[in-house]
Amino acid sequence: MRLEEKDNSLPVSDKRADFGKTNKERSTPSMRLWVAAVALALLFLIGPVRLIREMQVMEPSAAYTASEVCPLSVKLKPGKDSGLSDVTFFHTDSYRNKSIQLWSDAVRIPTSNFDDLADVRVDPRWNIFYNFSAFLVESFPAVAAATCIEKVNVHGLVFTLEGSNKSLRPLVLAGHQDVVPVPDETASRWTYPPFEGFFDGDFLWGRGASDCKNNVIGIFEALEALLDKGFKPRRTIIIALGFDEETGGAQGAAKLGQHLLSKLGSKSVFMLVDEGGLGVQERYGSRFALPSTGEKGSADVVIELDAIGGHSSVPPRHTAIGIAAELITEIEKDEYPLNVSPESPYFHQLQCEARWSKHMDKTLRSNILKLQSDSRAKKKAIEALSQDITSKVLMSTTQAIDIVHGGFKINALPEKVTIQINHRISYEHSIDKLKERLQGVVSKIADKYSLDVDAFGASVKEQKQSKGKFTVYTSSELSPAPMTTTVNNPSWDLLAGSIRFVFEDFAEYPSSVESTDPEVFVSPSCMTGNTDTRYYWNLTDNIYRFTPIRQDQRLNPHAVDERVSLTGHIEGVAFFYTLIQNVDEYDGN
Repeated sequence: MRLEEKDNSLPVSDKRADFGKTNKERSTPSMRLWVAAVALALLFLIGPVRLIREMQVMEPSAAYTASEVCPLSVKLKPGKDSGLSDVTFFHTDSYRNKSIQLWSDAVRIPTSNFDDLADVRVDPRWNIFYNFSAFLVESFPAVAAATCIEKVNVHGLVFTLEGSNKSLRPLVLAGHQDVVPVPDETASRWTYPPFEGFFDGDFLWGRGASDCKNNVIGIFEALEALLDKGFKPRRTIIIALGFDEETGGAQGAAKLGQHLLSKLGSKSVFMLVDEGGLGVQERYGSRFALPSTGEKGSADVVIELDAIGGHSSVPPRHTAIGIAAELITEIEKDEYPLNVSPESPYFHQLQCEARWSKHMDKTLRSNILKLQSDSRAKKKAIEALSQDITSKVLMSTTQAIDIVHGGFKINALPEKVTIQINHRISYEHSIDKLKERLQGVVSKIADKYSLDVDAFGASVKEQKQSKGKFTVYTSSELSPAPMTTTVNNPSWDLLAGSIRFVFEDFAEYPSSVESTDPEVFVSPSCMTGNTDTRYYWNLTDNIYRFTPIRQDQRLNPHAVDERVSLTGHIEGVAFFYTLIQNVDEYDGN
């Protein structure tokens, strides 16, 4: 592979005067005299206390030097086989026509995943997935012929292309076949029918065009193109496709993870790339690619209130629904604290944006670079960042009261009320702390209304004259994902280098964004939601969630008029085509 070195220094406008100078240069007599004069003047004008504060603002971060913050990855173009490395053919009309046909045909298969689907071996609604697996085999004959195809728990798919060097750990490319359903009441609002796979000349419209048949078909297109050109991998390549990601992956990726773990062993995979991340987008005047190196955790909490019923013509001061409403108000009254630390991928995203962005506010840039070394700067940075809702949720545990059930008849007092709360756990928080907080809030309301409390498997309160009981438990728990390091990690360098090659040298940007610096800065990021990767943690330490597309080229995933541009899709195909080769050319493990 060809390595294209770039200058890793800060943009000229963002360099401080002493960056890049030697200690000797910083300590010349004239410089010492100048610093002393400035210090005396400041001392006289603003006093000792303010002088200290001003010096703290002027100093660069004590935690980092310029070269340590988010080093720029080297651009990687596959170089061992010039016949394979060329990606320009993806731009031709003939390939674009072929690609849109394959991708459109995939969208036309309505692999909808409903919340009430039963076991995969029982519920006939799963049978549509037979059509999709058959489509993959028929549409990508070179992949089908070269790989060993395994079916796991009926519809989970594993395509294994054996490499010639068994000492090299495999590359796993993951995705999911299922899509979120289209409710009958919203189908008429679509510009084109959601499972027609309509191409308007620019965009492919349809459910799953973005999430995640764009990725799945892109992976198969890339491998098919390589095999058609005679590609023979040294490193084994595995494609793993779940079928129920949109409802948690318990029957699909969970079984795939177990299968691959038993077959390959713990930490047996070199790197795994699944859907997700934040694509390629402009931030603060610079172009960033944001693969996710972690995910927030999650906890679904159920609170049940059992109360004494009766006729509604003789009601108590507060019915069970009224008490539940008060509990909801109390829960929502306080948000979880905001924090950001090196434990979270979002911290490292902020460092990258502070170093490489052209137009970030200077004060915000300074405060971000001092997140570890200056508590006052950290407080100011968090305050500024929290004005954006996406940034805010990445710095805290969130709560969303999504489902409430209560009552069954208009003239009967409700005897049971159920509240369901979805939490997303930040890296700086924990499920145990969340439980402790909720138990305290529930106990407060329970004392007010003489209610017993059972919380998370333990009896917490028993009233002398109980009028009912709160039962609190989690229906699901998931801690934040292990964070993949980007420091001295060859898998990150291969991923980032492939991204830079495709989105700097292959992607064609419209004239409206040509003024943006063409350089793509690849930064870690954090996902607020969860992907199938939760079931692959034991396979590798190198897990990346990245849908290779410019964010403005995909619209409305999971919503009415979901669509993705063909140009964006083709760039994704080129990415997988490049990544597979770059990883295969790497000799390490």
